[in-house]
Amino acid sequence: MDFIPSRPLTFGLELELEIVDLGTGQLSPTSLPIWRELQQTPHGQLYALEATQSTIELNSSVHEDAESMRQEVQARVAQLQQVAKAHGVAVCGGGTHIAQFWNERRLTPSKRARELDRRFGFLPKRFSTYGMHVHVGMPDAQSAVRVANVLQAHTPLFIAMSAASPFLQHVDSGFAASRPLEPLVYPHGGPMPYLLDWAHFESLAQEFFNTGIAETLKDIYWDVRPKPELGTVEVRVFDTPLTVDKAVNLAAWTRAIAGLALNGKLELSQPRRHVTEGKVSRFLACRDGLQARLFDPVSGQWLIARDWASALCTRLAGDPQTAIDRRALDAISAGLSAQEDHAQMRALWRSFSPTHSLPEGEEPSGDTLAAYAAALCDHLVAPMAQDDSAR
Repeated sequence: MDFIPSRPLTFGLELELEIVDLGTGQLSPTSLPIWRELQQTPHGQLYALEATQSTIELNSSVHEDAESMRQEVQARVAQLQQVAKAHGVAVCGGGTHIAQFWNERRLTPSKRARELDRRFGFLPKRFSTYGMHVHVGMPDAQSAVRVANVLQAHTPLFIAMSAASPFLQHVDSGFAASRPLEPLVYPHGGPMPYLLDWAHFESLAQEFFNTGIAETLKDIYWDVRPKPELGTVEVRVFDTPLTVDKAVNLAAWTRAIAGLALNGKLELSQPRRHVTEGKVSRFLACRDGLQARLFDPVSGQWLIARDWASALCTRLAGDPQTAIDRRALDAISAGLSAQEDHAQMRALWRSFSPTHSLPEGEEPSGDTLAAYAAALCDHLVAPMAQDDSAR
């Protein structure tokens, strides 16, 4: 398995977006006509279909700084919104849709979707959720392994930073991020094992291939994984943020942390220990977001997620390498004291609900769901308004 080197610390993102019917607020299985129309444009190659038809994915180009990525992603999301509007639908962020039921999802008529259906039954439809993946360029295989280990150790914090999936199947889940729980049901999902070296990674991947449960690295759903064909390390745990700005800022933050690791400035004190702490931290991050008490394997301490993130922001602010992304990193730091995405979603729902309450399992009124979905779509390329009552 050859690792194709790429320019160190270049980066890109994949953004999975919900397609919703603005008349009803329900998910709309219209990705195929939207995707086909986008393929006729100069940037059509940046859009991709997913396993089910209520999702469309935007893949950025490779970038060297956050601002060039921001300009591209904002422009491409605006283009996607325009095409979606012509089909009577819109797109929004968030990790799950409140009225998302697996039996109502329609598979995309592709070879891969059919194979996933054959291999995993209902699970791909259940896993039809909305996440963001960040790729960071690496110079060689061993660097990719070393950085992947550090990034995997930080995945509970990444989950807490992006938590935006509080609702599922007409109910408040009780979690800040319910979406990252989904891959845990797969035998090849969840945290990446600690990698000793590239040969160890190849051996672990081959074990999955030998079972027949996976055919390529694309089929291994680890939270973090090397991508040798792209020359990157990929972080896969983020919920799709509510705004493009936050998505780009989180991508830049991930790249900055990867830079510290690549340059030997961020290392795990006891790299093969703390498996249990990592699993517990992942769960707590899903449940509590930035309020969660998480284990930092670099310092060996349990910290409130917000404090851990703040300490990392301070560390990054003093690193000359990150100066090019200063606006994005400053926004991440400032955002730590702002309302989290999952809290904004709950506040937004209350503002449209006739009873000003959270969903409790009953099908919501059409007016409430439609107004809520429209507001999320409007906010994708604009800052989400703060609700003082939910702070």
